[in-house]
Amino acid sequence: MIITLVKKQTGAEFIQEMEKTYKSINELEKLFKRTNNMKMYVDLENWKYYKNNLDETIEISESLFTNKLSLSDLDLTILNTIKHEKPKSIRDLAKKINKDVSNIQPKVKKLEEEGFIKFETGMKNSKIPYLTYDEIKLEI
Repeated sequence: MIITLVKKQTGAEFIQEMEKTYKSINELEKLFKRTNNMKMYVDLENWKYYKNNLDETIEISESLFTNKLSLSDLDLTILNTIKHEKPKSIRDLAKKINKDVSNIQPKVKKLEEEGFIKFETGMKNSKIPYLTYDEIKLEI
């Protein structure tokens, strides 16, 4: 089974992401010249293009290959809640879906391991779950 995660963003959002990753276009150029890394080359070319096309929409996809996929109703509820309600922590997520944190914690960890969600560190070292995509496409 192939699972494709699709993220949509504008050229301006892409450039912000590149600045977060590489600091500046000059830094990326230096890194590319040193390493000859093809991903950096693609990022550099895209950065040059999108700095003149800030409003253009980009669709970025990432594919996950798996023989086993078990998304339960609770998993889908967790993903939907993260996307639409943007919980501030795993505890907040559990509260929003009226479940105990001890039941949500392993589900969230599994979703992270499978590539569906990521975390950033919040206040008091809380883990803030977020989605890095806008759509999930399944191919069987």
